Amino acid sequence: MTHTPTTEAAEATDARSYRWVIEASILLLQFAMGLSFLAVAPLFPLIIEAFAVDNATVSLLVGVTSLAVALALVPASLLAARLGSRWSLVLGGVLMGCTALSLFAGSFPLLIASRVSFALGAAINLSATPGVLLRWFPTKELSVVNGANVIAQSLGVTTSMLLGPRLAGPLGWDGALSTFGAAALAATALWLVLGRTPAEASGAAANFTLGDLVAVARSRVVVLLSIGLAGALGAFISLQSWLPTFYHEQRGYSLEQAGTISGLLSFFGILGALIGSTLPVRIPRRRPFLIAGGLGIPLFAAGATAIDLPLLLIPSILLLGIVGWVFMPVVFTIPMELPGMNAARVGIAVAMVLGAANLAGFVVPLLVGYLRDLTGSFTPGLAIACALAPALAACAWAMPETGPIDAGQPAEPDAGRAPAV
Repeated sequence: MTHTPTTEAAEATDARSYRWVIEASILLLQFAMGLSFLAVAPLFPLIIEAFAVDNATVSLLVGVTSLAVALALVPASLLAARLGSRWSLVLGGVLMGCTALSLFAGSFPLLIASRVSFALGAAINLSATPGVLLRWFPTKELSVVNGANVIAQSLGVTTSMLLGPRLAGPLGWDGALSTFGAAALAATALWLVLGRTPAEASGAAANFTLGDLVAVARSRVVVLLSIGLAGALGAFISLQSWLPTFYHEQRGYSLEQAGTISGLLSFFGILGALIGSTLPVRIPRRRPFLIAGGLGIPLFAAGATAIDLPLLLIPSILLLGIVGWVFMPVVFTIPMELPGMNAARVGIAVAMVLGAANLAGFVVPLLVGYLRDLTGSFTPGLAIACALAPALAACAWAMPETGPIDAGQPAEPDAGRAPAV
């Protein structure tokens, strides 16, 4: 069959339009990931009662998830480079959907196993998604698309915080978790039907070499971003994990009230992610958003934990949610703007950055739970956690600006793929 220039142009237009179908499918996967990531947090008291474990032990449900994500991200990025984005996201979605088996978790180790499965799936999803976006979207749209995906994650976390305690009434805590896992399986089924790879990207996985891994690991920006994000997310994940129990035990709120307040943290995070995805389009700078998050988290966390007056508590939660998410779209965008990036390399870079952050997300919440058991208060642990957040501001100050103007990149590149290596 002969393709005329008109036919080829029409096919190219159809391919460009299809990127929004791809993004819609990814948004559902990101939302499903957010649903299950911290869904156990507002249910901690019920799980403690069901399995007769202490605070440090129950915190493993979040900590082990972060640890497994941290350890799996780089191998998952290599798998995604070899397997291809479509089937990588299918595999990741199925593993995330294993949370649906929480109904059959008759012991705490089995519940931990379901969380590890979810973490492995999330690691594959996080590693494969940047390559998909880089192939389908022009560079000028990446900040907005990354922001939309972060918002979908935040919306998922918010939904689980608000609905989890309410579903636990009629369904039990295990039924609530299984419901969120079923959502991941549904989103995966939709991606299986709609997901595909651009024709011009076929064979890209075969170009991946070990040199890509070495080059990314030696990048100064990747190293600094990894250290900084570890400090900020170690603090923020600790706050998201323990604030429901903090408000329930130390403030005397009901589970529903505590879950609602903590859900507001993620809800206002949507506003932060929206700011972090739209402002960089008009103000092509990345470092100010990182600095705002690193300095803002400890400042507003103090208000969220030290103030028990509703008129002062809610504004603190609002501002904490904004600064806790405002830098995340930028975190995903910076690796895509580095010189010499392609789909394989950007997946590895994002995996390294998020791997360091999730390692901190394992250690720091566990420390908070341990100090709670040791001292009888959440205050010492949360104070130590929040003291780590300014590392993001310090690392941002030390790294070069990657925004289009300072980086010397054209304002509107012709394609969404970084230069081949």
